[in-house]
Amino acid sequence: MSHFAQYIKSLAIFSEDKQHEIRWLFDSLINSLTIAERNASAQRHASAATSLRHAKNLLRFLSRSFQDLPDAQLVGHLNDFFAMLERSMDHTMQLPLEDDLQEIRLLVCDLQKGWESLLMPTTSSPSRAVTISDGLTSELLA
Repeated sequence: MSHFAQYIKSLAIFSEDKQHEIRWLFDSLINSLTIAERNASAQRHASAATSLRHAKNLLRFLSRSFQDLPDAQLVGHLNDFFAMLERSMDHTMQLPLEDDLQEIRLLVCDLQKGWESLLMPTTSSPSRAVTISDGLTSELLA
């Protein structure tokens, strides 16, 4: 089995165990950010901050859910991303601005789409061209 196939298989096994939990956390986090955005738009800053605190807790749970991924480098990148979102939420709690909340929500939506597309089964293996010593090119499957 190729390294790529093993990698995809390990992600699928991870996802199978946590798929429901991660989807619920994404949906709940996006919902809390939407409510905070709506409250900020209506100048209800205290309510927006409350929704942001709830979103921040959900973000921490989501971050913890990804800690057992079989790819340490991916976990590191996700930790950096979640830390950046948490700092943004902390800053936005001071004065909830609709545009900032929308940007945070869209980033979380993009992460969710990326996560779901990473787990979609592929119908073909990626290939790459390799030059053989006599100058010929050959296609290798991963």
